[in-house]
Amino acid sequence: MIIYLLAALGMLLGISLAGPPGPVTAILVERATRSVWKGIFVGFGAMSADFILMVVILVFGHVTNISRFDNYIYILGSIFFFYLAFAIYRSHDTEQSGNFNGSGYVAGLTIGLINPMQIGWWFTAGLSVFQKFGPTTMIFLFIGILIWVFFISGLIFKASAKYGNRVKYAIKMFSVLSLGFFGILFIYLSLTGITSVF
Repeated sequence: MIIYLLAALGMLLGISLAGPPGPVTAILVERATRSVWKGIFVGFGAMSADFILMVVILVFGHVTNISRFDNYIYILGSIFFFYLAFAIYRSHDTEQSGNFNGSGYVAGLTIGLINPMQIGWWFTAGLSVFQKFGPTTMIFLFIGILIWVFFISGLIFKASAKYGNRVKYAIKMFSVLSLGFFGILFIYLSLTGITSVF
């Protein structure tokens, strides 16, 4: 009975980590308008970043204080998000604009590794969950992420295929505006020193 509760908790946490609107979601839905697998590869990249961050917190979580690096992480993240927003805005449906725009896996991995929200989640909630519930919950957390990635990629691709260019354009603008918003937000946070957004 306990294993089922841990599994359910892990999957819910995985969906809660991957589901909310954010930079990864913005890139994933933009790629998924072209192909289900392009969206899934973004999710795989972000999930690889989650795995790396999980290993980091297990090894260094008790001895590392990442808060001193917050400003640098926010600035780096904002620059990268502005770059992605510009690349998506300038791209056409049939072209790939730049290496990051062309490689969903690399984009997802890079965003995951420099996204302060993702880093903050693992060094706070992620560390606490592991300490309290153990590795079983973490395994199902990644299963939850996989479920979400496949679901949202398939949903977006079917919607864009059914409703055509207007849906693709709306999703493109959503991605551009979302990435621009997070770029501005992270610059603001780095300038004000407000980092308690997790």
